Amino acid sequence: MTLEQWAAGSVVLGAILSALTLVVMVSRPLRRLARQNEEFRQDWYGVPARPGHDAVPGVPERLRRIETELHPNGGGTLRDAVNDAESRLKGVESRLDDHLRSPHDG
Repeated sequence: MTLEQWAAGSVVLGAILSALTLVVMVSRPLRRLARQNEEFRQDWYGVPARPGHDAVPGVPERLRRIETELHPNGGGTLRDAVNDAESRLKGVESRLDDHLRSPHDG
């Protein structure tokens, strides 16, 4: 093997090692980014049920569920409960006002 062949081989080997080092350095952050992207997608779109695990609804489905609680439907939503509590409180306030305005015995 001549000195020129040895030098050329060393340059090629160095280039290959440099390329491999670059691939390792770049692939780690890319794998991390891919994992974070997959976690976000699972959070956003949800995860179907699988053996031993319940389904996890995605963000749009959870927002729809919350939104339905904000509109009255005749007794079953959070809005209905708030309206009922407000109505009962107004009744108590009215009775208290009537009691305070009426002449007291004694």
